[in-house]
Amino acid sequence: MKQAKVIGRVFCARQCCGMDSKTLLLIQPLDWETDQPAGEPLVAGDTVGAGAGETVFFVASREAIVAFENWEGGTAVNTPLPPVDAAIVGIIDGKNIRA
Repeated sequence: MKQAKVIGRVFCARQCCGMDSKTLLLIQPLDWETDQPAGEPLVAGDTVGAGAGETVFFVASREAIVAFENWEGGTAVNTPLPPVDAAIVGIIDGKNIRA
């Protein structure tokens, strides 16, 4: 899992199959130790109701699609899985890193 900050929301007038009712957020990946930006911003599907400015953790690749299996947030179970490359799977309330 990777850490990121929600920096915006993406709106689409038309979406591919399986994307209906999915919230797409623009996130900036962060370094776990320094909380500094690490890489380019990317679009992620939201499974937890994250909002602007929140620090989240996300998964990418195949794991992003798995995050939507049996997901009931606004979409019926057993609908086509969305073609996403990243999914937000948690909101970080705090962390403790040993030096």
